[in-house]
Amino acid sequence: MLTTVSRQRIHGGATPAMLDFGVDVNPFGPPESVRTTVMAHLEAIQRYPDPQARALREALATCHGLSAESILPGNGSAELIALIVQALRPTRGERSRTMTALVIAPTFTEYEWALEQAGASIQYAMTQEADRFRWPESLDGWMPPLDDTDVVFLCNPNNPTGVTMPRDRVLELAARCEAHQTTLVVDEAFVEWTEAPGQISLVSSVPEYPHLVVLRSLTKIFAIPGIRLGYAAASPGLAETLRAHQSAWPLNTFALAVGEQLLKETVYVTRSRRLVRDAVQELLESLRRLPGLHPFPTSTNFILCKLTGPNLTSTQLCAQLAQQGIAVRNCDDFTGLEPGRFIRLGARRPEENALLLAALHEQTKGTQNKF
Repeated sequence: MLTTVSRQRIHGGATPAMLDFGVDVNPFGPPESVRTTVMAHLEAIQRYPDPQARALREALATCHGLSAESILPGNGSAELIALIVQALRPTRGERSRTMTALVIAPTFTEYEWALEQAGASIQYAMTQEADRFRWPESLDGWMPPLDDTDVVFLCNPNNPTGVTMPRDRVLELAARCEAHQTTLVVDEAFVEWTEAPGQISLVSSVPEYPHLVVLRSLTKIFAIPGIRLGYAAASPGLAETLRAHQSAWPLNTFALAVGEQLLKETVYVTRSRRLVRDAVQELLESLRRLPGLHPFPTSTNFILCKLTGPNLTSTQLCAQLAQQGIAVRNCDDFTGLEPGRFIRLGARRPEENALLLAALHEQTKGTQNKF
C-alpha cells in the first residue's frame, strides 16, 4: 500500500509554564558540566565546527569498541531517521520502484513520517495489547516476508509501549534482514533506562551485520533536548553512505563539545538511572490504584496507560489536565493503538508525580476499571 503524506508530526513538549509529563527526558536535569562546557566554548563560535566531528566520533567509537568510521553523529535521532530513509531510497536507475519498508508497531511515529515523505510503501508487524505489546514466539506468520523490503524500523526499548525485547530476539531479526540484504534500523534511544543496557544493545554487533544501523540518543538520559545530539552506529560502508546525505555541518560547536564531555559522566548516569527507576516504579504502583486507568509494565522512564472507563477519552483527559497546568502525551497518532484510549506519562520528580496523580484521580474518579 502506497501511503500519502498526511501524518501530523506530534511530539512531547508543552509550553514552559506547564508541568510536562509528555516529554521523556531525565527529569533531574543535565549534568553541571554541560553549562561549564558550553561557557568554555563561547569563543569557539567564531569558527566553523568540525564537519567530520572527528573528536566526538573517536570518543564514541572508543566507548563502544568500534572504529570511528562506524560512527555517525547527528542533530538528534530524528535527523538521522530522515537521513537513513533518504539514503536508502531507490537510485536513479530504479526510479520506477517504490521504496518498501516494514515498521514494527505501535511505535515512534517519526519512522512513518520520514517514510511517507519519501513516498514509501509501509507494511506493519503489529504487536498486540493482549500480549502486552511483546513479539509473538515466532516471527513467521507475524512478520511479512522481507524479499522486497528496503528497510525495517524497530524501536527497542519501544516508544510508547515501554517494552524491551531481549537481545537474542532482535539478533534473530537482524539475521533475517541480513539474509535479504534489508537494512535493519534499531532505535535504542531509551536503552540507557533499562537495567542492563549492555545486555540489550546491538551496538557491539554492528561489525557482524553490514545492513544493521543502531541509533542512540544523548538527549534522553542527559536531559539536553535543546542541544539535539544523537548518533548512528553502522558498518563503515553503510555509515559512509549515510554521511554522504548529511548536511555540511550537522552539529554545532556546543553539541560537539558537550557530547565529548557527556561520555565521561558515568557517575551521573548511574545516579540518574537509580533515581528515575525508583520514580517510575512508585508512579506505576500508584497508577495501578486509580480507577478507570490501566498502566502497562515498562522498562523505560515513561508509562503507557489505557483509559478503561467508557465516559472519558484521551483527548478529553488531556484537555482537562491542561486546564490544571499539566501536559500528558495523547497517543491517538500511534498506529496500532485504539484512538481515544491511550496516554503516555513520562516520570518526573516524586513531588511532581504526586501532583499528576492527584489530578488524574480527580478526573478518573467515578469511572470503572474494566481492563
